[in-house]
Amino acid sequence: MVQNQIPSDGCVVPATEGAIYRGEGVLDVRVPSSSGSDAGYLFFPLLKNDLPVEADDGPEPNRIALGGFEIDVRFVDGPSGTAELFGALAADPSTLALLRYQAPWSGSLTPGGGTAAATTSAIPAELVQRLRDSDLLHDAAPVRVNALVRAFGSKQGGSIKSDVFTYPIRICDGCLINSTTACPASGTILKGSACNPAQDSAVDCCTQGADLICPATSAP
Repeated sequence: MVQNQIPSDGCVVPATEGAIYRGEGVLDVRVPSSSGSDAGYLFFPLLKNDLPVEADDGPEPNRIALGGFEIDVRFVDGPSGTAELFGALAADPSTLALLRYQAPWSGSLTPGGGTAAATTSAIPAELVQRLRDSDLLHDAAPVRVNALVRAFGSKQGGSIKSDVFTYPIRICDGCLINSTTACPASGTILKGSACNPAQDSAVDCCTQGADLICPATSAP
């Protein structure tokens, strides 16, 4: 695993090693996520197969068939009460899967430096919901976690895993919201991340009744 790629417009994830990457993430629990029901923060790992090419012809024994990712979310620091919240989640077998889980992914990596771009959930949506409902987060005092991500798969001869990739994420309440107005908004609108408005980039929002809509809808 090389780095966390930055998607372009349309949520297209580049598979090239020279692409601009992100070294730290930001997740805003106040912004509704559009990334899917099970993903709160999306991680875009660039995978690389450094095993040597061994076959001159026929099946290549060092080709890796991807199976998915192992994710371990670990608390680093945060406001009063957040350490206890993460500790309680880890101690309860019914909620441990919010911090340690597997996410499936398919694809293959050719040996000799072959690369592939992938997408996985680094923080599940239910964990985001619990943090928002706890009312423990503040813009000035976010929670900091590390997402430890490891890819796994198989090649001829058995299973294989990557080294652990440690990705820091700052989790806040409202820090990515640039402005909030009534829907529809006017003027230029900041749309946030191309894949999930709840992460990494500033976003403009609007309110429609009790609902917060991000990015804001615009007048026709």
